[in-house]
Amino acid sequence: MKTSIKIPPHLVIEPSKEVIFYIPKKSDAAQEISVWLKELNLPDYKGMVMNSKCMFNRLKNKQCD
Repeated sequence: MKTSIKIPPHLVIEPSKEVIFYIPKKSDAAQEISVWLKELNLPDYKGMVMNSKCMFNRLKNKQCD
């Protein structure tokens, strides 16, 4: 049985092949980026972490425009 991996909120930016994950400052989960990228089936993408929820939401809303 496959264990379910909890992937944090994220944005996929196709043109630059980047995935931005929102991880609160208190968390040390950033070391899991490669696991999340594999789970999302995006192993060739570069993963980055954003600690500011406000900035993450701004970027997410901008992506929707």
